[in-house]
Amino acid sequence: MTSRRVFMIGMILLAVMALPAMAQGGAAAPAAQPGAGSALGIIGAAFAIGVAAAGGAVGQAKAVSSACSAMARNPGAAANVRFALILGLALIESLVLYALLIAMRGAGLF
Repeated sequence: MTSRRVFMIGMILLAVMALPAMAQGGAAAPAAQPGAGSALGIIGAAFAIGVAAAGGAVGQAKAVSSACSAMARNPGAAANVRFALILGLALIESLVLYALLIAMRGAGLF
């Protein structure tokens, strides 16, 4: 219990110390030329969505594997396990879709 409390206090202190750094205002950015840096944005977006898709695929594979094992061990709980599996898969897929939207926004596609 004390290690959890120390961790939470540390996280709160870290957040409080970071507030002044986030509050600093930057100088006005010069007007960007059309097409300047868009190639790097697209490359970064492709990398980000690739990492998100790979992580989502690994998470879905583990979820399906665990659900199959659980249903094989206890066929009576198959309905509950199936519901939890479908809910979990939907949440994992939504995270990948959010990553796609963020990557598209970062690439300047909308």
